Amino acid sequence: MRSLLGGGVGLVLSAATTLLLGACAVGPDYQAPAGPADSAYDINERTAGDTATDDEQATGAMAPQAFDAAARVRSDWYRIFGSQRLDGLIARAVEHSPTLAAGQARIQAAREVVKQNKAALYPQINVGAGYDRRRVTGAQFGINDPTFTNVFNFYDAQATASYDLDLFGRTRREIEAANAALDRQQYRVVDTYVTLINNVVATAVAEAGLNAAIDTTRALIDSQQNALDIVNQQIALGAAIEADATQVRTQLARTRASLEPLKKQKALAVNRLAVLIGQAPGDFEDPAFTLNELRLPQTLPASLPSQLVSQRPDILAAAAAVHAASAEIGVATANLLPDLRISGSYSRQALTPANLGDPVNALYTLGAQLAAPIFAGGRLRARRRQAKDLYVAALAEYRATALSAFGDVANALRSLESDARALVAQRTAVDAARDNLATVRAQIDNGAADYVALYTAQAQYQTAELAFTEARVTRYRDTADLFRALGGGWADENGQPLPAATGQPAATAE
Repeated sequence: MRSLLGGGVGLVLSAATTLLLGACAVGPDYQAPAGPADSAYDINERTAGDTATDDEQATGAMAPQAFDAAARVRSDWYRIFGSQRLDGLIARAVEHSPTLAAGQARIQAAREVVKQNKAALYPQINVGAGYDRRRVTGAQFGINDPTFTNVFNFYDAQATASYDLDLFGRTRREIEAANAALDRQQYRVVDTYVTLINNVVATAVAEAGLNAAIDTTRALIDSQQNALDIVNQQIALGAAIEADATQVRTQLARTRASLEPLKKQKALAVNRLAVLIGQAPGDFEDPAFTLNELRLPQTLPASLPSQLVSQRPDILAAAAAVHAASAEIGVATANLLPDLRISGSYSRQALTPANLGDPVNALYTLGAQLAAPIFAGGRLRARRRQAKDLYVAALAEYRATALSAFGDVANALRSLESDARALVAQRTAVDAARDNLATVRAQIDNGAADYVALYTAQAQYQTAELAFTEARVTRYRDTADLFRALGGGWADENGQPLPAATGQPAATAE
């Protein structure tokens, strides 16, 4: 018996070795989508620029911005704005964002799926033991004698093992698909990470602009109130008429009314900052950002399209989806082919626990099972066609994502060029309004103009200042949008993902 067992095991193992050596993973091997041409969008050398005041020189608000196609998007790109308070808010957002934490937990879950699929490559071994109290009668054997009855204990212990040879690579393709799904989830979290940082920067810039607009509007209200007081004095002295005061009073009311929407937008921006850093708005202290504390970077990265596809997380996630869809074709193909499994069991059965150790009570089985689909009503082939169609869809979605990314970068570059020209034009308008205001004041000193003209000149100057402030905010915001369009900073200087961007494996009890 022992020689027979040894011969059987040898025969099965020999057959398994032969089959494994010839095994292959059916289905297409993944090929990364072709890279784009570097003409997908144009990159100019620099934007327009202009001379500036001392404050503007310190912040670089009016200086031209140069584009460097060879520059890499640094992981801490937001530090180029030179605000430690902004840096601190971003650190808090990354640490406390519930959205980011949820994404990192899903990465952990995806890692466990990979481990589950890899387990199928190893033998599956189980052990068990049992105890029964049994009653046997003669009726079970066709004996009608009522005295033929026995009650006894029954003990058994067994071990079973099975191993799928994975002849055509179904399990390996499933592992490949799970790894691709893990990559996709990681890049989705990376995208959440860079979007979170961009949103904090954009909201901080918006608040700084709103604070400047509120200050400018309040200054305009003060100047209009002062003009109204002077006109009222002139009316009392007979040097002006009520119509002059009505004109100033109407504009003053409009200006005061325009202040409330600015306050509302500022409150919304502060609340948004609170939510972004994972804090309730009622517990959040207004950071009160100002434009003068933000420095405009003079040199900006402008990655070539061939570089962009390897640093935009949404493109990388789309590529991972293509990889997963390719592997699923292999899984569906393998399901059409035979499957070979080796299995065996060893058990001992006895009426007393002591007798379990007696070799005479040993039982075993060892064999191989070959299963092959013969007829399934076309279901398996339909699944394979479905997998191919989903691969085509994933590839098309990858191309759409890449094109959208190219459009984002092209739009950001063009926006920055337009922003620079608009800012220069707005600075010219501010200078002209300031000169006009100085001229009117000189005319009033010489008696050649009235205070209504002064009010008008002040209003024009303050309006020009508001437009200039908005142009500055737009330039800062579009600068941040360029970094977002280029994929944001999510890797260190060695190209390795930052821990906060993808999450680290957590120590959990097995």
